[in-house]
Amino acid sequence: MPNNLIESYETFKKAYLKLKEFVDTDNGTEKDRGAIINAYQYTFELFWKTLQKYLQQLEMLDELGPGNTIRTAFQYQIIDNGSTYMSMLKNRNLITHTYKEDVAEEIYTQIKEEYIEELENFIKKFDNKILNKK
Repeated sequence: MPNNLIESYETFKKAYLKLKEFVDTDNGTEKDRGAIINAYQYTFELFWKTLQKYLQQLEMLDELGPGNTIRTAFQYQIIDNGSTYMSMLKNRNLITHTYKEDVAEEIYTQIKEEYIEELENFIKKFDNKILNKK
């Protein structure tokens, strides 16, 4: 994970673009589902760690875990839908720590129908925030 906020954000955006590519070319196979879920886990990890770096460097806040980072980012209006991001965190934890077919299918659907768009909205908003802070 890059130490610099800009590098961290760029790494997150690259991961997001790969996830979006997987979603856009999804054929509904088990292999595609696995690729999307794995890309989501990686992308979400980079997402919250980028937020954490932003809050630490630019807002001068102490170290935060993923849940506190999301709550604080919502409080600072860096993200718009705090409950969606908390759901994203919960599902990332579920898929990381237990693998059940029905849970994986539900998370896969949420990634495609909700989470990918939410991450895109974050990028649009955060691009402006980062560009204004440079």
